[in-house]
Amino acid sequence: PFSEAAVVIAQVFVAMPFYIRTTQVGFASVSKEIEDAAQVDGAEGLTLLRHITLPIARRGLVAGLVLAWARALGEFGATLLFAGNLQGRTQTMPLLIFTVFTTNIDAAIFVAIILIMMAFIALLISQWLLKDNPQQEIV
Repeated sequence: PFSEAAVVIAQVFVAMPFYIRTTQVGFASVSKEIEDAAQVDGAEGLTLLRHITLPIARRGLVAGLVLAWARALGEFGATLLFAGNLQGRTQTMPLLIFTVFTTNIDAAIFVAIILIMMAFIALLISQWLLKDNPQQEIV
């Protein structure tokens, strides 16, 4: 019952609503008129999606990715329930912090700092991905 697949299922279970909601908002921000104009100019299917829809919805997609990743990174309860806490097999960083907290506070703090650094790096990457590129301006 306790496997790597259970860890993935638990992470997806808790993080997916964050991604779906922000992605939905991102796609809702794409104006139907812009898509219609692109179709008049000959864009169809994947071309329309790749060159028109995705660049406009990019902020929502990246925000959803960051929110879902951050939520999954800090997940504790569902992972413990579905995947257990098997060291070297299904133990995630929050579960490791919980485990070593009672025996070695310094190790728990060290792992927590690594977790914070990972979150900060993810924030920097998301900011880099969301930088405005004047060549991609649609409107």
